[in-house]
Amino acid sequence: MPNENRSKTRHLTRQDWIDAARDILIAEGASSLSLRRIAARLGATTGAFYWLFTNLEDMLSGLRDDWETRNSAAFDAVFNNPELDCHEKYIGYVCVVLQETDYNPKYDSAVRDWANSNELTQDALTRVDNKRIAQLQAMFCEMGFGHRAARVRALATYFHQSGYYWMGVEETLEERLANVPYYAEILVGSDFMSKDMPVEDIRKLILGDT
Repeated sequence: MPNENRSKTRHLTRQDWIDAARDILIAEGASSLSLRRIAARLGATTGAFYWLFTNLEDMLSGLRDDWETRNSAAFDAVFNNPELDCHEKYIGYVCVVLQETDYNPKYDSAVRDWANSNELTQDALTRVDNKRIAQLQAMFCEMGFGHRAARVRALATYFHQSGYYWMGVEETLEERLANVPYYAEILVGSDFMSKDMPVEDIRKLILGDT
């Protein structure tokens, strides 16, 4: 059995350790990101860890990179898609936010909490926040809004969404879908989406469900 355990831990990758750290961060918070705790979750030894990482900070740096890439990829896919017009990008953004599959809001919230006690994490968070806000601002500019109007709409969109998760607002998907036309009226304009649109039609438009 000991030989089997050594063989198992030898085959762990850097990503395995980062994945375990991510799960702990989301479930238990940054205070639980200790080498002992992460190793125990993997059933590994600290020796196996040092085959792959210089120290704990090396792994935490990888965790920050993982968050920055993983939790922004879905937004990047929408905003960097040259085939989508500005209104399709808005629909795509809402889809990513509502689906919560490729984008994990709990990961965002955990990193935001971690940033309160870690300067490097705060730097990463600021960089990602600024990038996402800039993406939204560019989208609103494409819609024809002036620079300041686009900036304020981008901030309102992003702060609302971040606060939504930070406050732990609980709504069903049906409720969130029903609210979409009202948010769109405020952010995009009253002619973008009718508030009388049935939820089934909103679901089809946003999520592509039939």
